Amino acid sequence: MSSQVFFHSARSSARKNRLAKVSELFKKADFSSLIARGDRVAVKVHWGEPGNVGFVPVPYVRVIVDLVKQAGGVPFVTDTNTLYTGMRRDAVQNLEAAASNGYSQLTLGAPLIVADGLKGRDAREIPIEGTLCHSAKIASAIADADAMIVVSHVKGHMLFGYAGAIKNLGMGCSTPAGKQHLHSDIRPEVDVESCHGDGICVKRCPERCIEMVERQGASPGGQASPKVARIDTARCVGCGECTTTCPHAAIPIRWESSAESLLMRTAEYAWASVKDKPGKVGYLNLIIQVNPDCDCCDWNDNPVVADVGFASSVDPVALDVACADLVKSAPVLPSSKLEQYKGNDVWRGICDVPYRRIFAHAQKMGLGRQEYELIKL
Repeated sequence: MSSQVFFHSARSSARKNRLAKVSELFKKADFSSLIARGDRVAVKVHWGEPGNVGFVPVPYVRVIVDLVKQAGGVPFVTDTNTLYTGMRRDAVQNLEAAASNGYSQLTLGAPLIVADGLKGRDAREIPIEGTLCHSAKIASAIADADAMIVVSHVKGHMLFGYAGAIKNLGMGCSTPAGKQHLHSDIRPEVDVESCHGDGICVKRCPERCIEMVERQGASPGGQASPKVARIDTARCVGCGECTTTCPHAAIPIRWESSAESLLMRTAEYAWASVKDKPGKVGYLNLIIQVNPDCDCCDWNDNPVVADVGFASSVDPVALDVACADLVKSAPVLPSSKLEQYKGNDVWRGICDVPYRRIFAHAQKMGLGRQEYELIKL
């Protein structure tokens, strides 16, 4: 049996603009039926790291907030604190970051709440009967919400390959301690021959566990730097920040031992974030600005495909599979990271990991099913 996924193309006109399409997807998926009058409804988003302009634009979220109100719910817009360096490691700076990206009560019509509190310690321990996890640290405002609408930006990711609704649930609804658990098998190593000794990774490491040491032998490409980076793996939390920011691809992750556990743990956390809300969660994916990197980065590269559209479902697994397939079948854009890519799966081109493992494990956990019926509106 397949799950219904409703889809609208990104093409618009005077007859129907993009915001009207998002509104119609909310109604077609019958999200109003998930909300009882007076429900506190979490509108889960990723409001982006300052410097990134590829995150979910405010007007789309405002449409969702207004529709939640029409359904009788009491909405709040929410995200969590982060594990990596940047402006979103505590609630004060997190809200400042949101405001700098246009997210405020004035623009959204609903309050913003950092779901795991001032320092990311406000959590609920949710039991899990998972393969790798026995409990999950879920942000309390999300765990305590009566219902939730999960608004996700479909994009690439330096660790996941594909990022959509499941990652927004699993990684996005966990506290920093939960995020560290999810990343616990990620252990990057410095490729000394590729390291240019510029120290960018040192500045970006949130745990200060990278140092510059004397280089043994010649530097790459005749570079004059006598230094090379070294990671203290005992202190590394596996956030992947160094891998993301190194412009020379000198800090690869040992994917053969890391990728599968990260994807499986994230699927298990995703299930934990909604397990106490059966029939109370709806999902909307925006397949626009499909950047190769996460919105957590303080930059965004050119999109790898043209804007595809918008999709909604009450099944996050079917929704993500459908969105991954829609992007996979789209032509790669010139002047993007993948313009020289010769493969047939853009997600593997972004990051060569078995990204579909997260779909399979989420289905095993009971989060949803991979089979979908795409209903084009």
